Amino acid sequence: MLLTIDRVLQLLSEGKTIDKISQMASCDDADVVSVIEEARELLNKHEKNASRKKIIIKKKAVSEPKNAQSDEDDKKARELLSGAELSVIPVNASLVIYAGAESLGNPGNAGIGIVIVDSNDRQIGKVSDYIGVTTKLTADFMAVIRALKMAAYFQVKDVRIRTDSEVLVKQVNGTMKMNNTNLLRYYDKLKKLLDENSSAKIEYIAEHHNDKARFFALKGCEKGK
Repeated sequence: MLLTIDRVLQLLSEGKTIDKISQMASCDDADVVSVIEEARELLNKHEKNASRKKIIIKKKAVSEPKNAQSDEDDKKARELLSGAELSVIPVNASLVIYAGAESLGNPGNAGIGIVIVDSNDRQIGKVSDYIGVTTKLTADFMAVIRALKMAAYFQVKDVRIRTDSEVLVKQVNGTMKMNNTNLLRYYDKLKKLLDENSSAKIEYIAEHHNDKARFFALKGCEKGK
């Protein structure tokens, strides 16, 4: 099937998921991700004319073999964009990302919700994803980690991550001690991502200011039923 980069981006902006686009194109999720990656590279180089070139999406049966690193990169991109619906996010943008989490039990089926807003307060992306059976606080950490990874993926200039988890913010800021050994690996991963992106800030907000992200998180929980 023949698709243009413009068409893939249009489908994303219309709310189509990567899974849905791959079904429409009779190809692998990895093939759609590769088109998105190519679009990002073109945007990086500001080659507007090249961004309209046609890309052949091949069916799985005739896909060219990929090396191990390419497969690993595709896997990471699929995991990162799981449950995502995105408009075009320009490189070097300033973003605010709302990160929410829910768990139907403690532990229970858990989901994360993410809302991405640009500098003009326009929503340009969202995530609603099931993350397995875990606790609410663990889900909070996973939501913020996903938000930071997405910020790095889109090469933003600066980003503010807003969460309604006061405990998480206090632990990250060092005003509350981390005593939960089950959370240590998420805490360490989150701190590492913050160290890698000095422009990223994590802010606490009240639950009612994070209701949209929490709604998407609840939808994510329901996918595990």
